[in-house]
Amino acid sequence: MAGFIPSTEFVTFVQGLISAKKQIGSFSLDLTVSSLSRVQSGGSLDFGGSEYRQATEELLQPVKNTREEPYGWWQLEPGAYLIRFNEKIHPASPMLIMILPHDRLLAAGASHSLTVVEQLDEQVTVLLQVGPGGLAIKENARVSRAVISSLH
Repeated sequence: MAGFIPSTEFVTFVQGLISAKKQIGSFSLDLTVSSLSRVQSGGSLDFGGSEYRQATEELLQPVKNTREEPYGWWQLEPGAYLIRFNEKIHPASPMLIMILPHDRLLAAGASHSLTVVEQLDEQVTVLLQVGPGGLAIKENARVSRAVISSLH
C-alpha cells in the first residue's frame, strides 16, 4: 500500500542538507533555496510539442548587507520567479516527491506551485509567486517542504 515514508527511511538518499537537525521532520524534509531566477518572458506550448519553447529566465545574485555577512539576500519585487534547491533526492526505488510551499513562505506573503517529481536534482524548479508587498529571501532559507510517498 502506498503511503508517506518516514524521514528516517528517506534521509539516506538525500544529499546537500544544510542542517539535518533543522530540516528533517517526522515525515518531511525542509528544502533550502540554492538559486533564484526571474521569469523574463513566457514560453509557448502546443499539443504536439514541436512549438514548445521554455520561458526565459535571469539568474539573480544575492546581495550581502555587509562584507562580513556570510550569506546574502534576494530582494524580490512582486512577480514570478524560479527556485532551485540545495538538496538533491535520488530514491533507490520508484517514489513520488511532493514539494509544497513552507508555512513561513506563505506567512511572508508568497507561495509556489505544488510540484511532484520522481527525483529532485538541479533541473527541478518551482514557480514562486511573490505578492504585492515583495519578499526578502536569504541564501539557504527554508522555502519549501518535501514529503515522499512510496508507489507500492
